[in-house]
Amino acid sequence: MQSSCKRKVCNKLLLKGTTSLKAIAGSLTTVETRRDVQGEKSMEHYYTSREAQQQLGIHVGAFYYLIRTGKIKRLTPTGKKQGFYSKHQIERLAKERLMCMTDEEEPGTTFMKATLDDIHEEYELAALMLNGSVGYGIPAYEAWLRKNPETNFIVRDQGRLVAFMHVLPVKQGIIKRWMKGEIRAWEISAEDVLPYTPRSSVECIIMCMATTPDVDKRKRRQYGVRLMRGYLHFLHDLAEQDITITRFYAIGATPGGIAILRQAKFEERGHVGKRVVFELNPLTSDIRIAKAYRAVLKHHNMAMA
Repeated sequence: MQSSCKRKVCNKLLLKGTTSLKAIAGSLTTVETRRDVQGEKSMEHYYTSREAQQQLGIHVGAFYYLIRTGKIKRLTPTGKKQGFYSKHQIERLAKERLMCMTDEEEPGTTFMKATLDDIHEEYELAALMLNGSVGYGIPAYEAWLRKNPETNFIVRDQGRLVAFMHVLPVKQGIIKRWMKGEIRAWEISAEDVLPYTPRSSVECIIMCMATTPDVDKRKRRQYGVRLMRGYLHFLHDLAEQDITITRFYAIGATPGGIAILRQAKFEERGHVGKRVVFELNPLTSDIRIAKAYRAVLKHHNMAMA
């Protein structure tokens, strides 16, 4: 790795919202066609918002997060509403991101929505993590996915499934019963799972999230980061359809799971036996993914105004 990264030039803020290492590499050699800024030659050294995002290879939420945290400076010329961004600064950030991502994200990892063909591999990974004690089986996975094909997400490394996550939009009455321990996860039927409908708000249960345990901690963390980064891009797609997720719920059933949810700043909402019920409000939480999500929602609302 470059010495500049060792001196922590590789700030984690620069890695937010990355689409892929290949996209960043391409952005350093290919400059997208710049919009005509009303013939003003003084603007030749600046990018528009969209052009800057293309150069950095990030989505709008991550881009505005970098602006808010001071990593990117916005210039708004007198008499204009549209902001512009220094080419020199954007290209410098893109190079820093490229250097640091070489160590942060393994080539060959791919985030995607799962299909029915992926279910058996997911189940095998869950069984590997839990020593064969999986709370619900393949029929439940398949039923949820058939009802809403945007509830199951995976990461593959060189073709091998190494991480997955199930996030179900569920009827509020079912969520309340689940939080009270009246029903368990495997008792949530396909009829209880909601579709994502434009111009709607939903609450979701994070049913499970797993990364393969048979790799070192560094690589396992990379898989988790890739999974969450991909899911944030999915939230961006939902926002463009005017779909808002107002709550995430999860249950920690093991000491490790409970610790992860606490570290992620989920709020405890009660206990069901030894299990702990957690809630996260992405519209108010100060964690990074929630802030990026709110930036996406704000941008969409401004575009619709």
